[in-house]
This record gives sequence, structure tokens and C-alpha cells, in this order.
Amino acid sequence: MHPHQFERRIIKRPPCKRSPFIDYNEKKVYMSKPEANRLYASVILHGRINEEESPDVDTSVRVIEHGKYFVTVRDLANSMKKEGFVLSHVMEVGIQNIMMNLPPDSKKLVMPVRFSVQMLNMELNGKELISRFKKSNRLDRKDMIMFPVLENIDKTKPKTGNHYWIFNVNIRDQCFETLDSWRTLKNKSLDVCARKMVASFQSLWEEHYASSRISLDEFGLTNIDVPKQNNEFDCGVFALTIANGWEARAVPNFTADDIPSIRKHLTNMWVDNANNTAPWKTILK
Repeated sequence: MHPHQFERRIIKRPPCKRSPFIDYNEKKVYMSKPEANRLYASVILHGRINEEESPDVDTSVRVIEHGKYFVTVRDLANSMKKEGFVLSHVMEVGIQNIMMNLPPDSKKLVMPVRFSVQMLNMELNGKELISRFKKSNRLDRKDMIMFPVLENIDKTKPKTGNHYWIFNVNIRDQCFETLDSWRTLKNKSLDVCARKMVASFQSLWEEHYASSRISLDEFGLTNIDVPKQNNEFDCGVFALTIANGWEARAVPNFTADDIPSIRKHLTNMWVDNANNTAPWKTILK
């Protein structure tokens, strides 16, 4: 018998318990250092030059090489420029960066975005997907398992009508969560998409964790109110920032006005990185 675990609430401390040294109304300020601004400007410039010289074909060099992922200067510039839509392989680099910066004892896992595409199509037999769900990986010992979702929300635009949001399996609090910077679960398409993710995850869980003490039978689907975007292009940056900051207690505190600075910060963090084996200093000089 297990005692009933009540759902955790997102807590805001009452005035009597707040520290006099902390301004609880102050949101995090996203500022980029001068060197980060220069690196970002160089990426945008080199990407624009390549696009002018070769409009139809990307002939730019790789500025990011993280293991099996690589990103050209042009793709990075187009993803991180103002109102740029983050390309899926650039998103994978961002997810990998989040995972590399988690503390060793973290119980948070952010899955690759390609897994959500497979799960939405109910393609659950892929070798990589099955490998990540193997019992030896002990996913049932995690607090949360995140899936950045790439969803086509405009069927008339198969390439440009895409949108990123976060599907989170909150094992600690026993619920499935949607964190979407554009919609809530009142939106029919999000609700349908989220329930597809739930069904796929439950199927994988039953196959690999049937004997686990963690049962998904009582997990409900809930909406988390996260910061909202004010255009159709910033969803990737919102999703990465939310995935990095969400710990199931405090919602990341930022607004659409912070996105330009966050774009610069992410670009600098991905390029000027010890795990980046590309000769980026020579490329961007």
C-alpha cells in the first residue's frame, strides 16, 4: 500500500515567509555580454553574406559540431535572427546543451525533438526510441521526462506551419503537463496532440516498465500557464527556455521582450562551448 500523494502546487510564499533580501516581483533579467553580442552579430553577418552569394544552396561552413549534430553558419543565423524559426537540428543542439548543463544528480531528462515526431505518428518501434526506454535506463527513477514537440498546426503549410511546445511527464507529481507558449488545452488541436503523446508514452511505458512501481493509471493531463509569445516565429526559443527552467514548481519568469537577448545568449552558449569541435573562432573572425 502506498500513501496517497497529493498534487503539488506552484507555491508563492506568503509575505510573512518572504526574505527581506529578495524582490519576489523581480523577474530574471536576460542580458548578454559584449563578447556574446559580437559573436551573435558575426553569426548573423556571415549567414546573410552566404545567403546573398548563394541564395538557393547553403554553402556555408559548420560553425557548431556537437557529437553527431552539426549546424552551418547560415542555418544558425536563420534560426536565431530576429523572428527566425528554430530549425529542428538546431533545436536538437539546444536540447543537448540543456542536458550537458544539468547537474550530475539531476532527475530531469529532456528527450530529442525527433522522438515527439515519432510518437505523434505512433511510430514506436524505432531502435533509438526503444533504446532510450530500456529498463536499464531506469526512467522510472526520474522526476520528469520532457519531450519538446514539433507539431504542424497549419496543414496548408507543411513546412512553415510548425510549432514547438513542451510535453512533460511529471513522475514526481503524477501528471502529464503541457507547456505551450501559444495555446492552452482549451485549444482542440493542442488537446488532441497532447493526448496522442500521452497514448504513445503509456504504450512505451507498459512495454518496458510494466513491473515498475510507477503506474501511469492515475496520471491526469494538465495545462501549465507559461509565458506567451507574441508572434508565430519565437516558439522554439520559448520552448528551449521553458524546458531549461521548468522544475515543476516555479514557472520561468520571462516575457516576449526578453527573446532578442535570449537568442543572443543561446547562440553564444552553443558556439563558444568546450564541446563544440568546429573551428568557430577562425570562421567568425
